[in-house]
Amino acid sequence: MSAERGAAETKESTARELPLLIGPGHAMPETLMLIGAPDGAGVVHVRRWSADEWSAPPRFSAERADTLLKWLEVQSSAGRTMNQSLTTVRLWLRGEGGTTR
Repeated sequence: MSAERGAAETKESTARELPLLIGPGHAMPETLMLIGAPDGAGVVHVRRWSADEWSAPPRFSAERADTLLKWLEVQSSAGRTMNQSLTTVRLWLRGEGGTTR
């Protein structure tokens, strides 16, 4: 694969991720999540880092968009801050979010 093609593929894949920085909570470190756009089955691919291990490779997971949204709503209710509004996150996880803040 050429360097130009690899750079284009990386740019395309990251353009379809919502960056979400979640503030620390009770016994939970600050967390950075890059949430992929949902597929036809409502599954999103997530790359995740925590403040305890910023330099480590991300943890990858595939999660149901509705389950992830419920978890994020609980985190918000518990007082954890987010760099994206819950409305933006909801739209993204429903496949309606074309832009990020």
